[in-house]
Amino acid sequence: MSATTRTHRVLFFTVVPILWGLLGAAMPCHADFMLRVDNLATQDVDVFVIDQVSVLGELSLLGGMVPGTNTANTSDLYAEQGAVGFSGSVGSFSMSVTLGMSQPLLGAEGRMDLFNVSFSGGTGTLVSELWDTDFETEGDGTRFQTLIGGTTDGLLEIGTYADSSAAPFGTEYYLGGGVFDGEFDSESTLNGIAFAEDVVTDISANSLSGAYSMGIRASITHTGMEVTSFDVDLQSAAVPEPSAAVLAVMVILALACCRFRRRRNG
Repeated sequence: MSATTRTHRVLFFTVVPILWGLLGAAMPCHADFMLRVDNLATQDVDVFVIDQVSVLGELSLLGGMVPGTNTANTSDLYAEQGAVGFSGSVGSFSMSVTLGMSQPLLGAEGRMDLFNVSFSGGTGTLVSELWDTDFETEGDGTRFQTLIGGTTDGLLEIGTYADSSAAPFGTEYYLGGGVFDGEFDSESTLNGIAFAEDVVTDISANSLSGAYSMGIRASITHTGMEVTSFDVDLQSAAVPEPSAAVLAVMVILALACCRFRRRRNG
């Protein structure tokens, strides 16, 4: 190796990370917003994307602070803060396009969205996971709404979760989801189904308070040339307090009950 080549390599592996670090100091990063796409037939996680993290060889070049001990192995497709994405093949799935969105891109409220389109040429299971740790409870409880829609030729299992430890990939509370089977139906001549689901779950402040994490997990199982597409929208907000009208009705009912008791006693 020539001295010139050695000098170029030294400059590349020292100057480039420093430049990325300086860019990260001037550009805020939404830490701990992560996307994983994994074919269960392989030993390690195939795709691990972190918001605003670029991967060059074995280096993770960050647009901000290092999110915990997790290390990305695939570059984020999107430069926008609050968006993570991957497109490519994963094992028997010859094409998978996955996009995850969260705050601040979706606003200040607690909200996440996972979109996926996958095509396979063989048998296998592909698991897509989207997790964000940067949420805060408000009020006396938190209401979660899980909205699901899509189509599948195979088997699709979806779950949404919240975790009071605020750690990524925590599944302390199951919020909603479903199992959707698009395999061959004896009553139909075609494979595939369209599906939709809307689930609302309330968690009290005694169970979930302060910082918490939310996550979406989807497992696709195909047995040949099959296609699955889905979109999961997970939203959280403070449990609404009873309105003045509801309180007025409760007072009227209470007064009526008292008058009825007085008549009986009289």
